[in-house]
Amino acid sequence: MRRTKSRSRGPGAALSLILIAVLVLAGCTAVPAAPGEVAAPAAGEQIQLVFRQNDPPNEVGDLFERAIAEWNSSHPNIQVTFENVPWAQAQEQYVREVQAGGGPDVAQMAFVWTRDLAIADLVMNLDSFIESAPPGTVDGMESFKEDFLGYDLGEYEESIYGIPFSVDTFAMGYRPDLFEAAGVTEFPDTWDALFDAAQQLTADTDGDGRTDQYGFCFPAGSGPTSGMWFLANYYLWSNGHWFIQEAADGGWEVGTTPEAVAEAMTYFNNFFAASATPESMIAIDSWGDPEYTSALGRGDCAILFLPPQAFRAAEGQSEIALASAPDPQGSVTRISHLGGRTLVINPNTKHPEAAWAFLQFLTGQRFYEEYYTGQFPPQKSLLANMTFDASIQGYADQLPHAVTFKTYILAPPPVAAMWDATNREFGAVYSGQKSAEQAGADLVAEMENLLTTAQSE
Repeated sequence: MRRTKSRSRGPGAALSLILIAVLVLAGCTAVPAAPGEVAAPAAGEQIQLVFRQNDPPNEVGDLFERAIAEWNSSHPNIQVTFENVPWAQAQEQYVREVQAGGGPDVAQMAFVWTRDLAIADLVMNLDSFIESAPPGTVDGMESFKEDFLGYDLGEYEESIYGIPFSVDTFAMGYRPDLFEAAGVTEFPDTWDALFDAAQQLTADTDGDGRTDQYGFCFPAGSGPTSGMWFLANYYLWSNGHWFIQEAADGGWEVGTTPEAVAEAMTYFNNFFAASATPESMIAIDSWGDPEYTSALGRGDCAILFLPPQAFRAAEGQSEIALASAPDPQGSVTRISHLGGRTLVINPNTKHPEAAWAFLQFLTGQRFYEEYYTGQFPPQKSLLANMTFDASIQGYADQLPHAVTFKTYILAPPPVAAMWDATNREFGAVYSGQKSAEQAGADLVAEMENLLTTAQSE
């Protein structure tokens, strides 16, 4: 494993262009007042807060309006108004407004934005709030870090700047009726068992001599944003390998070998070789492709690899009941990546205690059970205590095993370049352009090159 000593990485290495500009121009910082109980407004005073959310209205409906109506009804002296800014404009608009001294009091952010906003002093340090009036079911900072999945992406210099709001990951969607017909009594728990089950589930159902039901389908395209990146990482991580990892000396190193990568490539290519995965998957990059998600409903595929929102789409396209299951475990662990949303408080807010109280409302069990039913809560305690639709229980079971891409985000190589190289080399094996041994060696060499190049810039 090649090791490279870490250089000091300026924040601009991970920031968007707008945040790079902010680091130069912005000087807005704020220290929250001691939290505890929300301070009562002065007699006759009514606090006005603004909450900003970014999900499309057609996905969330009126859930936030209904939740805020409940809050406003029970908090007559702290009234919240709601606004929506599309994800495409959300980061830039928030940065611009906060830099100018404005912006919403509480805002939703992507996991991967929070740390960069903290570096730029554009979100409030929440340590004192977490210690004195912790969110959810926790009782302090240590408990917060144990219970909240993805907290590390809101952490900067050992302080917390964002509270995880929702989480998601990829898992396996499948057709229980096809399992029963094939005599597969339970969902496979290991990668080897997945391959065996996929072969058993592959069939010529109409007797015309051609396979029309495949055991396992996955987005195997070689495009730069193909879902193969996620599946490849899950397999490697579960067997103790990372493309890039932190070295013992504080630097960075390639955390896998050509042999391990070749073995992963061979594993997935074997599904094509055994006709347990259709060759049409080689042209599929997106897990949200309607042709891909509808494969479960049509019966073309018995198992699909996809995130929860795509699974919900598959359910909508299927007249047959679907189910979900956790990803298989490898020789070391069961693991997947953790994506999600964060809640932050604007350092410009005039009412930090009231903003924190509203944030606590948004991270309480009632909010997820009554309103935010299309998302999973980030707290392990809520994932264990809440009841989810039986069909998506597999995602709830997988989430405690999910980890963020923090290691890759903090590492010198651009994640997009690693993603692109991985899809390209795995795709070269599936298309027959390269052997797994050659592609594995080429991919590890590319990771080493990306690391060396990034460290030298």
